[in-house]
Amino acid sequence: MNDLPWPLKALVLTVIVVLYYKYAKSALFALCRRAAHLLPFGRRWDASERGSVLELAAAGASHVLVVAVLVLVTGVDLTRFAAGFDRPGLIALGAAIGVGEVALGSLLCRVLIEGVQAAAGRRRAGCPAGGARIGTRGGMRSGTRVEVRSGARGDVRGARTAPATAGGAADGAAESGERMRQWLGLSRGGWIRHHLKTMEVVSLPLALALTATQVGSEEVVFRGLVLSWLREAGPFLAIGISCLLFTVMQVFLMSSWRAAMFPVVGAIVMGVTHSVLFWHYPVLIPLMVAHVVFFLFAVA
Repeated sequence: MNDLPWPLKALVLTVIVVLYYKYAKSALFALCRRAAHLLPFGRRWDASERGSVLELAAAGASHVLVVAVLVLVTGVDLTRFAAGFDRPGLIALGAAIGVGEVALGSLLCRVLIEGVQAAAGRRRAGCPAGGARIGTRGGMRSGTRVEVRSGARGDVRGARTAPATAGGAADGAAESGERMRQWLGLSRGGWIRHHLKTMEVVSLPLALALTATQVGSEEVVFRGLVLSWLREAGPFLAIGISCLLFTVMQVFLMSSWRAAMFPVVGAIVMGVTHSVLFWHYPVLIPLMVAHVVFFLFAVA
């Protein structure tokens, strides 16, 4: 299939990504949840914990299988990108890249969430930010208490405004913080749940091994295979397609767009960074380390 033009190659990759990440993984996870009630695990794990461990193990194994299938389809020789296991400097570089991506992704998520919350607040208030709604009796519904003295018609005294405003600001900050916590709670569902549960119930080395198998395979798929097979399309198209597939994949199996915001933002940051680096320096080891570090910080 190496003789295909790059648009057909992109189509083949899109079909494989959608079939596996949306449909095959959904069926696989459902099977794992059913198996969790049948297999003889220790009683110290409940059904949810057993299911999560099985899901993550199955995800790692199936990712390796997908890598093997894509190698057969694309004909890409992955051994060209396997250097660096014996170079501590590359591993340290990958860890530093991962930490930087976590910081940038967290900042972007915070800005987006506050922007969405501010827009929602303006819609609920029915007026632009800072505006006031006029009630049927001429009172202002902005949370500000205004005192009018009968001896001075039209003279609006603002002496009692500051305390009410301060109280309203405190209430608004508390409400914003509560909405942020709710949003963070949503982001820990979907496919992220089995990573979190597994880290809680199994030993750290085993949890790291399962996580590294899955996310490391994603680097092989979206950087090593996709970018290499689409190289003839040029850097902009190849990197764009790789980042798009990597980002869309994050949305699958998430409960809502709010829950998917964190992995999507992280995928954009990581996808662009890793794709550009791999395009110029085709070595997978530091990118795999960066992905693992990013994921551990993101779900910890």
